[in-house]
Amino acid sequence: MKKAMAIFLSAVMMIVMLTGCIHQDMGVKMNKDGTGAVTTTLGIEKEFYNSLKEMGSDPFEGKTVTEYEYDGSTYVACSETKEYASYEDMEKALLELTYETKLIEDAQGDDSVTDETNPTEDSIFDVVIDEDTDTTPDNAEPENDNHIFSSIRIEKKRELFRTTYSFNAQLNPQNAEAVDYDPNETFKVTLSVEMPAEITEAKGGDAEGNKVVFDITDITEKQEFTAASEVNHTGVVIGIIAAVVAVAALTVGLIYMSKHKK
Repeated sequence: MKKAMAIFLSAVMMIVMLTGCIHQDMGVKMNKDGTGAVTTTLGIEKEFYNSLKEMGSDPFEGKTVTEYEYDGSTYVACSETKEYASYEDMEKALLELTYETKLIEDAQGDDSVTDETNPTEDSIFDVVIDEDTDTTPDNAEPENDNHIFSSIRIEKKRELFRTTYSFNAQLNPQNAEAVDYDPNETFKVTLSVEMPAEITEAKGGDAEGNKVVFDITDITEKQEFTAASEVNHTGVVIGIIAAVVAVAALTVGLIYMSKHKK
């Protein structure tokens, strides 16, 4: 009885710790020449991180970590920046990003229970939560695609007097019925986009200068995030004006010379 109660309390504590336990931040930097970089930061709520370590699973083992405050909680984090030779390569990289659901699965213990009378430490959720679940094919749980984005478009369009830069992302909604936790309570997600010039348009985020930040509060709903900026070709304009002035001056000079020859 005492062992069963301990298992139950451990399960309850784990559920509580899953509230806001993972913060995933993505930073996109677009350069003028069509290259760029993506910085991904995985933040794990400190108490949850310490619990993972006690369970023998350190997601950041051997890596440099930092701590920061976000939404009233302290997170232990690790960041990685990758540079890309084209916007197309950045699109592919962003489409490959997934929610760190493996951390939740490890914490819950997804290993099947071979002996229900003597459950392992890694199977507390199977015992407490899933013992009455019908696992027959007819009652199979719906699958969940844990990719963060369903669509990404990063473009540069050059015209005579200006170059426009645009970013568009479609969020891939998470299926709350396919998991044993609340995705919105578990994951906090932010996306920032830095453009070559001041932001002229932003949908779904807050823009300041040449950067826009999207705070994604509901990952179970389909959402769209867009941003745009433009660079005016001042040199081209000045060059055209100078050319026009030069042609006008030459024309006046030719007319003047023609009149004096007569």
